[in-house]
Amino acid sequence: MALYTIQQRGEDLPSDAEAIFVRQSFSWSAFLFGPFWLARHRLWLDLLVWIVLFLILTLGAARFLSATSVTLIILAGESFLGVEASRLIETRLAACGYRMTNVIAAANRDEAEVLFFRRREIVSPSSIPYGGRNSGVEV
Repeated sequence: MALYTIQQRGEDLPSDAEAIFVRQSFSWSAFLFGPFWLARHRLWLDLLVWIVLFLILTLGAARFLSATSVTLIILAGESFLGVEASRLIETRLAACGYRMTNVIAAANRDEAEVLFFRRREIVSPSSIPYGGRNSGVEV
């Protein structure tokens, strides 16, 4: 089972059509393809930081560190990117006006979507009778 956070835009009643599901787990694609993953997710500032740090490490530190040390530092940086990938996506979404509205545990993204929308149907305001005169519900 994986955890998925649901990010939605809007304050009071967010639109379910704009719901974005972010998996909370290690990202192998971010780990293996760091700069390409950052570019794919339009994390431009993070990509710039990655490029600058990589250039400093490979060009500047090569004089002072062994090749093994540089490789281990790059591997640690890529591991950090793999761990923090979902947080980077959530930060970008927050800058675009999204906020976390729900957390769902599911085996995969499709199941998370089904559980989310099924839960929303059960709790939707139109499914809750308010007991007024024209509601057809006797109190």
